[in-house]
Amino acid sequence: MPAKLFPHAAVVSPHYLASSAGLVVLASGGNAVDAAVATNLVLAVTYPHMCGLGGDLFAIVWNQGETTGLNSSGRLPVAATLADGIVPGTGIGSATVPGAVAGWHALLERYGTRSIAELAAPAIRLAREGCPRAPFLRRSTRLMTDLLRKDPEASRIYLSNDPLVQSDLADTIEGIENFYTGAAARNAPAPFTPDDFAAHRAEWVEPVHTSFNDVEVYEMPPNSRGHLVIEALDRLEPLDDLGPDDAEYHLRLARAIGATDDASDTIYLCVRDENGMSVSLNQSLFHAFGSGVVIPGTGVLLHNRGSYFKLDEYKPRARPTHTLAPAMALENGTPRLIFGTMGGETQVQTHMQLLARIIHSGQDVAEALAAPRWVRRENDPLRAEPGLPDIGAEPLHYPDLAGHAHAILIEETHLAAAHDPRSDGAALGY
Repeated sequence: MPAKLFPHAAVVSPHYLASSAGLVVLASGGNAVDAAVATNLVLAVTYPHMCGLGGDLFAIVWNQGETTGLNSSGRLPVAATLADGIVPGTGIGSATVPGAVAGWHALLERYGTRSIAELAAPAIRLAREGCPRAPFLRRSTRLMTDLLRKDPEASRIYLSNDPLVQSDLADTIEGIENFYTGAAARNAPAPFTPDDFAAHRAEWVEPVHTSFNDVEVYEMPPNSRGHLVIEALDRLEPLDDLGPDDAEYHLRLARAIGATDDASDTIYLCVRDENGMSVSLNQSLFHAFGSGVVIPGTGVLLHNRGSYFKLDEYKPRARPTHTLAPAMALENGTPRLIFGTMGGETQVQTHMQLLARIIHSGQDVAEALAAPRWVRRENDPLRAEPGLPDIGAEPLHYPDLAGHAHAILIEETHLAAAHDPRSDGAALGY
């Protein structure tokens, strides 16, 4: 099925209710940043295994000729220490101060036309009244039941019967203006203190970029891994007349990237409004259900990004490396492709495959997103979904490792938007 075509504006996310919320904002005169925040807030309710108020956020925004990046990733608390000399994979020791809420505030302060209270209304209603569990949420809940049972609040909320009701979270979103001084900051388990929350700031940064074919690809600088896409593009052997049906096409991409060592659950969303403002945004809890720790009385599930630290890096106020890597490709100074994915460090590999298919080979956006992908992880052979030419790959047993990618391609007379069929998403517009 080809991409959906919209003459004016589009929003794409991994959940249909979130995309719907973004479309309402766009259709009622809101801009791309307004729509992105509304979309992300609904995702925080409907896709709580992947993102939420307890996670971090990275974004790239294009507006009136300017391309800017936002890094709202948190740091370890001042009192952070390692127990038994091991970096914890889950639990409170794996969490850093959540940056998502500060990221939404920063985006709206700089570019928004609506208040966060107004944009949060759909998310509050879904949290308070309850929402149906999407297939991917159901599957993740089954897989992570043991983690959720370790925390009374997480067990009560996520292992409940349908629909998924999150009344504490609804209250927290209603008071989101005071997130970093309110109940979340006061009730976060030790070693967190209110001062740790109050110290968090979102940071505007300059994206890194390089040329590929006739576009300039923009990615996030460290502590994001996005810069690895830029380095891989600079190493890439010419694809010449090769295409997706040629094994060498895929092997050249794989050689440019190398192996990665992790995969994670993340959301990616993208928005383009009718005035041209474009948003590419990743928001994440890192692994499914993050740390597994819900701040009591708030419904806020903390991420486990701290598990990404190496042993010698785990220090008070340290900020971990991030796999979150929203991206954008510009042609003649204006957005041509807004794209990104979930999937931890495999995001770099997916970015390369999408750029090659859409920009180099001219493949339809929806077909490129649905096309089989390959993944190479550290200490693991090259693996691929069925349907690729013979590249010496073994089967990819877990489809989610291929990520949930979404994209908007800006054509001369319309926008071509598509969501990844591996997700529960929707591409909507007008």
